[in-house]
Amino acid sequence: MMTIKIANDNNQNTSNNLADQPFTNTQFNNIAPNNAIEKDTSNIDPDSPVPDNIPPNNVAEQNIINTDTDSLALNNVTKENTGNTQSNNPVSKKNNKNTNNKTNPEKLRKLVMVTGDKGGVGKSTFARGLAQTYIDNAVKFVGLDADNSNPHLIRFYEKTANIQRLDISNSDKLDEFVDNLKELVYPKSKESGKYRDSQSLILLETPSQFLPTLKILITEMGFLDVVNNKCKMQVTIVIVISTIIDCITQLLELYSFCGDRVDYVIVKNLFYGETEQFTFYNSSEEIKVIEQQVKATGHDFTSINMPKLAKKSYDYLDVENLTFRQGLEQDEYPSVFGRVLSWLNNFKGQIKPKKDLFGIEKILSE
Repeated sequence: MMTIKIANDNNQNTSNNLADQPFTNTQFNNIAPNNAIEKDTSNIDPDSPVPDNIPPNNVAEQNIINTDTDSLALNNVTKENTGNTQSNNPVSKKNNKNTNNKTNPEKLRKLVMVTGDKGGVGKSTFARGLAQTYIDNAVKFVGLDADNSNPHLIRFYEKTANIQRLDISNSDKLDEFVDNLKELVYPKSKESGKYRDSQSLILLETPSQFLPTLKILITEMGFLDVVNNKCKMQVTIVIVISTIIDCITQLLELYSFCGDRVDYVIVKNLFYGETEQFTFYNSSEEIKVIEQQVKATGHDFTSINMPKLAKKSYDYLDVENLTFRQGLEQDEYPSVFGRVLSWLNNFKGQIKPKKDLFGIEKILSE
């Protein structure tokens, strides 16, 4: 007989195999997931971004066919280009983003930060679902779990993906994090002469009550400038919300120091009610103004839904420390299989229209 406990993001339960080494002392070689699906490169979506391994010259030749610009700057990510204006004319920031995504591999790099300052809002559940989506679509990524009190990414995905513990508990640790972030993207050669793989996609799960720390990172340490200019990465901030007004207050505060320099994905956790019950978010005039301001700069501001997973199935995965994929592979409870299958399909359906914001080039068929 299975023993069930109530599970949420505030649980303190961790497995005995948690990584003891801090972020600064870990190796960053990816662990190839056993259940990763081979990429089908025969029918690449023409709207998908160009992979990192295509030489810049080939990328430029491909894009010259579809652009009127005299030249495309491949190495300067801060310059603006458009696909339908002359090079000596003023350009649109929005068009610049779309053009650079196809001509500059550096623009494909993503730092996806999953946050939600209220404890128990569903932040860890979303991070786990996104990690599973990466694995199922053979997307190489590094997961950084900064939620040391309840490290879900480590507990559930350490064995099937490259997940590392991240300690950002004090100012010195923040400096180490910023320095090591660049090392992930541009790894130095080892003394043996072997090189570590560079990483173009980083999934960071933040702890609860992270907003003050993030403010320090951005306002005192120039974090966004470091990520944009030194790591050549774009930032997507995922904010998981419930129906309470505190979530909107924290979102407004987040915008006050992040501004329109990042992409925003607001995740409505349907565990707390249907979409029409998110009245504070849906009716906020301030949110509507922010959305217009962010989109005017070429960044994105969008909302998606996270489906509700039935309590019995969620608790079963939590008690057994099973990934969503393992929930499909278990034979003990057919109801868990059905519930997880439906949840995961719905989750991926929400991700698919905005896959580029999450660093996914192509959703593979299963």
